Amino acid sequence: MENNKWTPTQEENIGVITSVYESIKKELSELQKETGCPDSFIFDFIGKIQHEWHPESCHSKVRNKKVGNKNINLQPKYKEI
Repeated sequence: MENNKWTPTQEENIGVITSVYESIKKELSELQKETGCPDSFIFDFIGKIQHEWHPESCHSKVRNKKVGNKNINLQPKYKEI
């Protein structure tokens, strides 16, 4: 069941959430540096990832159910955006 009222604690906010945020920005900067892709590509790329976390997406529904085989690879392979 989706909890729309969840909020992180102050400790989570200044800890793991900030760390993950900075890590994602760093990885996207590295992707852009290595490929020379424009900001618009990064923006669209993030949108694809964001879509997978929408509560009604198939990916989200699968994540929120108990999967019998934990070795299943649910990550899509992106060739083109």
